[in-house]
Amino acid sequence: MATYLLSDIHGAYERLTGLLDMIKPDIEGGTDELYILGDYGDWGEKSIETFRFVMELDKSPHVHCIKGNHDLMFEEQLRNPGLLDPNWYYANMGMKTWDKYIGLKEKERLEIGEWIRDLKYSFEFEADGELYMAAHAYPYFGNRGNLGYFYTTHDAVWMRLGWDSDPFRDYHGRKKYRALICGHTITRGYYRDSGLKQAHDHNCIYKGPHFIGIDCGAKCIEYGHLWKDEARAARLAALRIEDMKEFYV
Repeated sequence: MATYLLSDIHGAYERLTGLLDMIKPDIEGGTDELYILGDYGDWGEKSIETFRFVMELDKSPHVHCIKGNHDLMFEEQLRNPGLLDPNWYYANMGMKTWDKYIGLKEKERLEIGEWIRDLKYSFEFEADGELYMAAHAYPYFGNRGNLGYFYTTHDAVWMRLGWDSDPFRDYHGRKKYRALICGHTITRGYYRDSGLKQAHDHNCIYKGPHFIGIDCGAKCIEYGHLWKDEARAARLAALRIEDMKEFYV
């Protein structure tokens, strides 16, 4: 059995299918588990195609999908469709999702909206006897007890970690987490701030002391005309947790 994680697809549909062809997770036979940590649409031209594909994957009980900040912004837009949020639509390239979404048949629009609404904010899983948490940006414990003061749904999708942050600093429960696996922040920043060097010019998965960042900048792939260096470094990444093997397209 193997556990795979990927995050921040941002409409990079061909990269997603190529990455899955590479790792070939057995999610039908149930020997593997696949965690997708949010931000399925926006930025990329094939955002709706990505939503459709991931929703189909999510029908397997061995696929676990998490809500990201872009998914939350999309969800909030769906609650008020008559007034476009310029921060999401323009600044965060939500138009790549919205402009195709409004052209869908009502049944499919409802299915997408319900799927986004029901996404979880975190999952726990064990690998080789160690406990991990997967979330888009920051741990979420379901606001149990006093944890709700430190670990909110807002932070679960929006919190930015520093290269040496301990996301479990305010958790004092009995469980002992090996690490948080998250996306949200492009890993190049972690390498820059920590003084570490990436193995090469492309973005790489960042394995910090308390968390592992796997957003390797797929949102930049189509924007070489704006950010030449960022687009050149951008990749979609996956991590197999048992042996920490990294996969890139």
